[in-house]
Amino acid sequence: MKDVLSQIIQIDNKAFEKQKQNENELFKIRKDYEETISTYKKEKLNDAKHKAEFIAEKIDSAIKSEEEKQKDIINRISDEIDKIYRDCEKALTEKLIKKLFMAEG
Repeated sequence: MKDVLSQIIQIDNKAFEKQKQNENELFKIRKDYEETISTYKKEKLNDAKHKAEFIAEKIDSAIKSEEEKQKDIINRISDEIDKIYRDCEKALTEKLIKKLFMAEG
């Protein structure tokens, strides 16, 4: 009977050790997966960040380019308006001077 109890205790001890080994192995596998997932997540977030920065730079560049085009258009229009104003002013001044001289004469 003692032999049977001794064998049962040995089997129980081996089963307990095997269970602990399996738990430790599962824990290691879980840690490996968690690290893999964490690394993958970091890489994907980093990739997304770089893509977002690249897109933002392209948008900024496009905005600056469009802004320069608009400034050029505004400057050309402004120069045109100034020329028309000066031409009108000159024409009016000449008319006014002619009328003044005609009125005196």
